[in-house]
Amino acid sequence: MTNLVIGSEGFIGKYFYKFLKGLGEKVIHFDIKRDKKEDARYYKFNFKGIDRIYFLAWEVGGAKYLYEKDSQLSQLEWNIKLLTNLLPQLAAQKTKFVFVSSQLSEEETVYGVTKKLGELWSGLLGAVSVRLWNAYGSVEPQSIRSHVISDFVYQAVKFGQIKMLTDGSEWRQFTHLKDICRGLHTAMTATKLNKRVYDVSSFEWIQVREVAEMICRFTKARLTYGAKSGHSVFSRNLGRLPGWLPTVSLEKGLNEMVTQAKKMAQNGKLT
Repeated sequence: MTNLVIGSEGFIGKYFYKFLKGLGEKVIHFDIKRDKKEDARYYKFNFKGIDRIYFLAWEVGGAKYLYEKDSQLSQLEWNIKLLTNLLPQLAAQKTKFVFVSSQLSEEETVYGVTKKLGELWSGLLGAVSVRLWNAYGSVEPQSIRSHVISDFVYQAVKFGQIKMLTDGSEWRQFTHLKDICRGLHTAMTATKLNKRVYDVSSFEWIQVREVAEMICRFTKARLTYGAKSGHSVFSRNLGRLPGWLPTVSLEKGLNEMVTQAKKMAQNGKLT
C-alpha cells in the first residue's frame, strides 16, 4: 500500500508515518515544515499511484495556542484554505481518505468550527472522520504549541517542579500516540463502518491535576497549582471504532515519557 500523509511532520504525523513504515507500507511525506512548496492550502496534488490518504494537516497546537486570542484569525484563514483547496481535489480523485478531527469539533471556537466543517465535508465525500482526544506520548520542544502532558514532563525532569497554568480542575480524556496510530489505520482499513465520525479515545475522564500529580510521583518533582480555574469541554463520545480499543494506560504512557525525557536530558537534548 502507498500512503500519502498530509501533515507528516506534525506532532501526530511524525509518529504515524513511522507506524505505517513499521507495517511495511510505503509512505509519502507531505508537510510545509519539510518544504514551503508543500503547502496544502495551495498545492495541486497528483494522486496517481496513491492508495490511501490521511488528512492530518492543520493549524493546531496545544490549548495554549488554540485559545490564544491573537491566533484566532490566522487559525480560521489557514484551516479554511486547507479545506477549500484539498477536499475538492480529493472529491475529483476519489482516492480513499481519512479526515483527522478532534473532540473539540463540538466546541464553538475557531478550531472547533473548522474541524466540524471538515467532518461534514469529508462525510459528504464518503470519508470517515476520526476524532482524537488529547494526544500525548512524545516529549515536544517547549513552545506555545506544545501540549500539556509534554509540558508537565519537561518541567518535572528539567527543573524538578511543575508549575501549572490552572488549578488543574479541568477534565480530559487522553489518548496515547500508539493507540492513535492504530485507530487511524483501523479507520482506513475497516470494511464495515456504519458511521462517518468515530472517537479514538481512552474513554476515561481524568482531571489535569491528577495527571500532574502522577508525573510528580514518578519524578519526585514538586507541584505548584495555578490560580486560574481549569476549563472543561465535555464533548460527546460518538462511538468507538469497531475493531479498535485503547491499549496504553495513562500510567504506562506517562512512565515512558518520563524515561524519554530523562534520556534527552542526559544527552543534552531537553532544551
